[in-house]
Amino acid sequence: MNIIQISPELYLISLDQELAGFKAFIGAWLYKGKKNILIDPGPGSTIPLLINALKQLEVKHLDLVMLTHIHIDHAGGVGDLSLHFPDTPVVCHKAGVRHMADPLRLWQGSLKILGEPARVYGEINPVNKDLLIDAAIFKDPDILIIPTPGHAVHHLSFVLDKYLFAGEAGGIFLNLSNSDFYLRPATPPRFFLETSIQSIDALLQTPHKHICYGHFGVTDKTPVILEQHKDQLLTWADIIKEQIKSCDPDNLTESCINVLVDHDPLMTGWHNFKDSILQRERYFMKNSVQGFIEYLSQEDS
Repeated sequence: MNIIQISPELYLISLDQELAGFKAFIGAWLYKGKKNILIDPGPGSTIPLLINALKQLEVKHLDLVMLTHIHIDHAGGVGDLSLHFPDTPVVCHKAGVRHMADPLRLWQGSLKILGEPARVYGEINPVNKDLLIDAAIFKDPDILIIPTPGHAVHHLSFVLDKYLFAGEAGGIFLNLSNSDFYLRPATPPRFFLETSIQSIDALLQTPHKHICYGHFGVTDKTPVILEQHKDQLLTWADIIKEQIKSCDPDNLTESCINVLVDHDPLMTGWHNFKDSILQRERYFMKNSVQGFIEYLSQEDS
């Protein structure tokens, strides 16, 4: 079953991909309260799975679709979803509106950056421009929108009831079997450390009781986990800066990964992951490390 009930009103729908290690990694959030609100419906390949989950949950109408950001794994399937819910408004950052209405450049960029995962996620189809709402002018007394441009310049976070939907602004979070957790940065190029720290500070200043991550799960270890993630970013910057000074450029990314895995206490779960998850995490961690390398190299130039 790909539906995880978090509370009477909140559900996490796991959007498992046809890629090794991509189960329980991408999630859509459904809030069933006064309104039915879907956060980050995921890529096009799993919209049929999402529609089936909504049917199981007896959701016949969506009042809102909200996008933390428009990356293909979070928003690539919105156009396909809209065929099933043709009257549902889609709220996203102003910078994302035109890309959702005309996603060709977004699709081409996804293919260039992600390669095979993008093809598995599926092509991005357009959303009717009349359904798209700039988050800056969207008004709802029950929803708080926080700009959090750390992971991407168009990234937003949302508070609904007691839940903070943080997308990737707080990193990649995985619950482990022993009630511990794994947390790593989501810092692909172009990355700016100060912006990410400011985004985390904005979340720390926002009242909430639970953090809901796009990848993957929910925790009530807040605000502690946000403070830990902020410290983690600063630790990564220090470690990668030292690696840049001492390491052969041809081996820099791999060397950074190896040192970070051994020294970051929030990533100790790495050593117990099965091979398919390690392969996935190493793939995305290369992007995260590269974001730091580019940022730190520009800082020193």
